[in-house]
Amino acid sequence: MKIYPDFNSDLLISTDKSIIKVYVEEILTNKLKDAELTIDIKEIDDYSNYYEKDWISSISFLNIYISDKFMENHYELNSDDFNRFLECFKELIKPFTKLTKHLNQSEQKEKSISTAIFSTFYKGEDDYKLQFIFDLEEDIEKYIKAFRDNLSIIKKYKNKEQHETVKQIWNSYSQSNGIKYLNYIKDTWTVINPMVEIGKGINEEYRKDKDSRVKKPQVIMQKDALRKYFVFDSNWVLHFNSLETMLTQPNDISLYSNISKNNLQKAKEFYYENIFSTDIAYHKKDPIPEKEKDYYDFFELIITALLFAYTSIEAFANICIPYFYEYTTNNNGVKNIYSKEAIEKRFPLRDKFKKIIKEILNTPDPTKTSWWNNFIKLEDLRNEIIHTKQSKSEERYSKLLDKQIFDLVSVHDEIIRYYGFYIDKNKKELLEEYPYDFGFDDLFPSLIDEDEYEKLNETLYNPKR
Repeated sequence: MKIYPDFNSDLLISTDKSIIKVYVEEILTNKLKDAELTIDIKEIDDYSNYYEKDWISSISFLNIYISDKFMENHYELNSDDFNRFLECFKELIKPFTKLTKHLNQSEQKEKSISTAIFSTFYKGEDDYKLQFIFDLEEDIEKYIKAFRDNLSIIKKYKNKEQHETVKQIWNSYSQSNGIKYLNYIKDTWTVINPMVEIGKGINEEYRKDKDSRVKKPQVIMQKDALRKYFVFDSNWVLHFNSLETMLTQPNDISLYSNISKNNLQKAKEFYYENIFSTDIAYHKKDPIPEKEKDYYDFFELIITALLFAYTSIEAFANICIPYFYEYTTNNNGVKNIYSKEAIEKRFPLRDKFKKIIKEILNTPDPTKTSWWNNFIKLEDLRNEIIHTKQSKSEERYSKLLDKQIFDLVSVHDEIIRYYGFYIDKNKKELLEEYPYDFGFDDLFPSLIDEDEYEKLNETLYNPKR
């Protein structure tokens, strides 16, 4: 039996157990023998053709293969036979719901999905196979709802609708078996990307003894056996004072953000303890000389927090620009092409977000976001500090004492998280450069074929002497 078998009936149901086949025949064949809905029931007796490196086994206790005929002649028309089948289906799956509950409690249950109790399959015109994994609690009605939702997704996929789940299916990775996996999570069918799921486990293990400011590792996977992989640190050798030391490369964004957050916290505490919360006479009249020190200490903290907040955003914006990306402008017939390096040097940060990163990450207009105004104020104040003008100094220091300054500094975290969503959605390869602890910690592995994997494995672990 093939990974996705050929069949001419409306539905094909397969199982690897004789007793289950007999049970299915008893429920369906007898009760639907006069129906126009046709069902084949087969027992799998040959495992040799099944893809042994599947992330999730395609051999469930019960597999239901759904044809276009079933979709068009029964589901979409809501035929009487379809509704009769649903009633039989409810009876059919009852023992499997109990089995699911039992296995969920078993110690053999892995954190990532390795097998499925019950699955439905659909093969589209593009030859991709959708596997819907029913791994629910013991609730028959929930199974029925999940099955109906399952068919709804198939219809949308079949008709190439611009639906979010359909887009996720198109964008998710599949091995050479062509299977796209979906799991029912919180009453919704969710596409499960095997690269991301395995990457989560790798990431969790990697971070056990690592500082959160570390740059994410490079992960290389065998593309058709995703549990075979290598994890490489980005190591630096730093030379100083006739010495050298090796350390894992830090993530600039994390480092600068951490400096900003630490100083912002100290600045807030200092502000409310020593400046704003003292008696009215203190902060409305001239402070005594001993108190002026408090202001100067606060200025040091908040300026440091502000400058590194902005620097973290700038570092983030630059990692969003691919190395071979080019941005073209056309002014009065004069065409200019800017490389990544030229963009980094010549474009203000606000223009990078408005014109370039918007295009790269396919984001909405950033000027319409809730954070844009604070970002502009942050950038303006940062420029005033860096390009100090004596005539503006008194006004600048007044801004630093306004309570709004804390929101301006904090906006860097909101911006990085905002763009993390679009990186995760539209440009996953940038996740390797994206910092930890901003909500998108996933890794995006590089893929190699089996021969390349074996060569690399030989080089790393059995080098010629």
